[in-house]
Amino acid sequence: MKLILLDYDGTISPIDVSLEKAYPSAKVLESIDYTRKKGNKVAIVSTKSCDLLINRVKADAYACIAGAEIIYGNRSCIDTDLIKYQDDAISLIDFIKKDKDIKESKAKIDIKKTTTNLIAGITIDWRFSNYPKSLPSIIEQAKKLNLKVIKYENEPFIDILVSKANKADAVLFLKTLFNPKITIYFGDSENDLPAFKVSDISILVLNKYNEHLKNAGINEIVEFDKIWEAIRKYADY
Repeated sequence: MKLILLDYDGTISPIDVSLEKAYPSAKVLESIDYTRKKGNKVAIVSTKSCDLLINRVKADAYACIAGAEIIYGNRSCIDTDLIKYQDDAISLIDFIKKDKDIKESKAKIDIKKTTTNLIAGITIDWRFSNYPKSLPSIIEQAKKLNLKVIKYENEPFIDILVSKANKADAVLFLKTLFNPKITIYFGDSENDLPAFKVSDISILVLNKYNEHLKNAGINEIVEFDKIWEAIRKYADY
């Protein structure tokens, strides 16, 4: 049995559309179904919340908000740091909401919560707005509160996470859960690099933002439009 792990944004879902339109294509969903019917396991590993992922993709497990919450069947496993740092997360959200530059830029603020309503992350996204000039001060405040900041070299958004877990932790958890013969990871950004390192086969899904990751020690590169073919190929690998 193979374990195929899929990032969401920019990997199986288009990256340059609003969240409301960010769905995997029919071909991608069909390839995931095909993979599971072949007796393999599929898990989604993303910085998105579990509620969103569960509603958009049928999979065997979900590692959400970079591994802060993992769902398998009717069970949820969360990082206990989420409880420890809730007050700090709330404090940062208040700081952001009061920021004049954020309001003027019209950047999208996405507060990510677990299925039990714990705050697990904040995304500041200016893909469809102006760059928020106060972003450096927000990042500084997040670090003062001991929250984790993920910046991307070419992508117009940042993630601020309550949990210190990363996608490698999620992959290792899922490998323990499923005990696969081989683990194959598809991803497209900096936050996928730790997961690449603990997977047997790492596949970079190429888009306009990640040319700089071509030499990141991955095993294979596939164009975003061909991801469905690659998933099917590895289902039969």
